[in-house]
Amino acid sequence: MGSSFSRTFNAGPGPSRLFIGGLHGKEGETTLQVIQDFDGGVLDGGKLCLFNFPPSPYVSTLERRYYETATGLEVLNLIKRIQPSIYLELHCYHGKNLSKLTDPGRKIQNGVPPLVELDKGVLIGSISPIIRSVFFKKYDLPFLLEMPCHPRDESFQVYQEVLNIIAASSKRSEILEKLEKFYPLQVVELKKYFVDFYDNFFILFQKSSKSALKDNLRDPDDLLGFMDNLMHKLDLKLNQIQLKQVRDAVLISLDYKPPSVN
Repeated sequence: MGSSFSRTFNAGPGPSRLFIGGLHGKEGETTLQVIQDFDGGVLDGGKLCLFNFPPSPYVSTLERRYYETATGLEVLNLIKRIQPSIYLELHCYHGKNLSKLTDPGRKIQNGVPPLVELDKGVLIGSISPIIRSVFFKKYDLPFLLEMPCHPRDESFQVYQEVLNIIAASSKRSEILEKLEKFYPLQVVELKKYFVDFYDNFFILFQKSSKSALKDNLRDPDDLLGFMDNLMHKLDLKLNQIQLKQVRDAVLISLDYKPPSVN
């Protein structure tokens, strides 16, 4: 089943948006429909670029090696070219993985907070911190949406509604305000995870990337040791999985050298 697709909507001045489906595995066979069905009429200014990738080997976006695959490299190139302030990854999951994605212990196991269920099995959360740190400013909106693969109609409808809310908005605060009307408790959780990320992961990334660039610190083991010492010096709360993710983000930033984020 083919699932490669792209389309761009331009509604005049406004923010750049990038929505991508099919990032790994066969997810694109599910996300294709929601991308093809998107009605550009919901845009109130700005540009929206839609992409859906064909099937590819499954590599987690939480690993640096994903961004060395053909699809991962194309994702980075799209982000670099379009420079979206609103970026949405469209994913799907198999039912057996729902508990893992929403497990409060996900931060310990995978280095990232659990995804938050909005309704009908539709999950929301931040994208991989590896690229969240490198390519996006603090108050951009780089999120992901997950729905069950081969979803029921009610799940698909919720997914479309949330996608439309994000597409029709111009900034992070507007999106969260709209979502909060329907999902107040879920938005509280998302805001809590956002603060934790910027009080820990992003601070270490910023300071480490500056030192790595200045001292040409590119050896992964040396960089990890440097960051471990810096983390304790700054009294940041990161586990070893997160520490490696910060290192991977720094290494990607050295390769791509995007503009500084704040």
